[in-house]
Amino acid sequence: MAEFLEIHHFQPLVGKTVRFKGTPFAMPLIKIIAGEKYIPSAKRDPFILIFRAPKTDVYMTEGYFECEFEDGPTYQIYISPTHTPEREWQDYQAIFN
Repeated sequence: MAEFLEIHHFQPLVGKTVRFKGTPFAMPLIKIIAGEKYIPSAKRDPFILIFRAPKTDVYMTEGYFECEFEDGPTYQIYISPTHTPEREWQDYQAIFN
């Protein structure tokens, strides 16, 4: 059974580089956006992981990836690109709710 991931699993990983197995992509986890529980019976407080890569002509596609954190664990996470208007970087997110 997959591990039930919560915000505390990722807090010590902010700033660490993440490699996405099977792709040429590696980028840091730059921040975590914490949300409030909107359903009292929810099993966890929602949060979003934000990853940032230099903007290139090639984007990482949306999907499940084995995310290998620098000096840390490997988790299977659903990642998707986000609308990023800045010219210098492209953001990706993983949403947990």
